[in-house]
Amino acid sequence: MTATHNTNLIDEDEIIEIAYDLFLEGAMDNLEPADQLIFALQFEECGAAEIVPITDHWQMILTNELELKTLSEVVIGLAKTAEDELDDIFARILISRDPKKPFHHILWKN
Repeated sequence: MTATHNTNLIDEDEIIEIAYDLFLEGAMDNLEPADQLIFALQFEECGAAEIVPITDHWQMILTNELELKTLSEVVIGLAKTAEDELDDIFARILISRDPKKPFHHILWKN
């Protein structure tokens, strides 16, 4: 297959929305109650969901079947202020941007 199929990837804004929805679906079951409360109270003011370069966190999960160029890593968390970098990460989501090969995996805050 040629590389031209990559033009049909889900755009970054939409992949962030999808990842955030996945986060919200699983947060109650995977985050400590205190973290759920902190996130709920502070996300509006200093929270974000953003795409970051894919990190080494995924080496145990990644297989040859997954093409890195079709994946994005989305982090969801809080910063000290709206201008700061995220320093309290609640979830890292590896998600496929290829609509023909849906995949996601979430690493939750411990």
